[in-house]
Amino acid sequence: MASDDQGKMWDLRGWTPAVRSGTEHRPGTEQDWIPAPEGTRLQYLQGRQPLGWPKGSLYPEPATALDGALAVAAQLPSGYTRTLLPSYVRSDGMPYLPFFGYTAVAFREGKPWVAALKSDSNPHWQPKDYSPPDLEARIQAHQERFPGNRVLDQLKICSLEYGCYNAQNIFLGRWEGAVPVSPACNAECVGCISLQPEDKPASPQQRFVFVPTEQEIVEVGLAHLQNDDSIYSFGQGCEGEPLLQARLIARAVKSLREQTKVGTIHLNTNASKPDGFKLVVEAGLDSVRVSLNSVLPEPYTAYYQPRGYTFEDLKTSIRVARANGVLVSLNYLHMPGWNDRQQEVDELVRFINDLDVQMIQMRTLNIDPDMYVQAVPMPQGRALGMPELVGRLRKECPRLVIGNHTLPKVRYGSRA
Repeated sequence: MASDDQGKMWDLRGWTPAVRSGTEHRPGTEQDWIPAPEGTRLQYLQGRQPLGWPKGSLYPEPATALDGALAVAAQLPSGYTRTLLPSYVRSDGMPYLPFFGYTAVAFREGKPWVAALKSDSNPHWQPKDYSPPDLEARIQAHQERFPGNRVLDQLKICSLEYGCYNAQNIFLGRWEGAVPVSPACNAECVGCISLQPEDKPASPQQRFVFVPTEQEIVEVGLAHLQNDDSIYSFGQGCEGEPLLQARLIARAVKSLREQTKVGTIHLNTNASKPDGFKLVVEAGLDSVRVSLNSVLPEPYTAYYQPRGYTFEDLKTSIRVARANGVLVSLNYLHMPGWNDRQQEVDELVRFINDLDVQMIQMRTLNIDPDMYVQAVPMPQGRALGMPELVGRLRKECPRLVIGNHTLPKVRYGSRA
């Protein structure tokens, strides 16, 4: 599949497209593709020629770049896990791509097919259920109900400018709703979506700049926690690390739980501060999602570039959570060719079982693969493939929930 610089895309007949895993390029096979699901978005990649094998040329001969064409990538809808990267050659001097999740795509039978597998069917994350015509009116109603609440001011920006589903859910009164609390961070993630150095691609969101009060947090939370499906979720894409405000969060959680037992209070975090995390847990936290790109210290540290904490602190926080009955999910930011290598897969199975993790959320890492190559070392061993990674988890971690989204505590059943 190829495109011109106006976005006109066409099928490359007689051409076997290459796909990419890590730094390796190979032909796409029958098993690699599924029909592009509803909600898939295609985009051409400026300054990048597609790689493949023209008629008469066969792998393992080197792939050929197609002159006069641009490579195409897919952005998958929620609930699908990327298995392979688009294969291309980057022209000299071209900057890195923006922070999106680039998936291999090809034409078959006149329609786009993508390298992906279905990993979740959560009905709460369908695009048709978001950005309704009355969203702005609902935002205004909330702001009138809680005048001067800066959390709502920020969530208005996230809802209307960034299309954030969690932010919109606060105003729509349902499911997982966001509450940002920390403008600072103690990591310098290579793929941070809210703050990037000037010499890197621009972040798709702008980091928010204030610390809310306990009252601002609690009044929004009480309005949101209305039924068992409600999730009030600290730690959002527009902020830094919420545990830098652990005492504030703990006070807010304690106040919320003194006034209601309904719903799930949840924290998204890098789990870098076990002592602060313990305060939040003891205040009444129900679940936590710990972000990591690898369960191996070297690639983890290379990507997160932690300041003042180590990978062992993350593991300590998970132990604190489980010792206190808090449900633990991994926000597993994956990249084909890294996370499906033998060493990583073996250690991931051990990590989940040893620490009693309840869920893994397979989340596409939004970054230019070439940028990731430069920043993060690969684990050892051959690439097993993302389907094999998921298969190993299902077989060797039989009680683990595999999906893409945070669940309310009632959906875990006996896993607590």
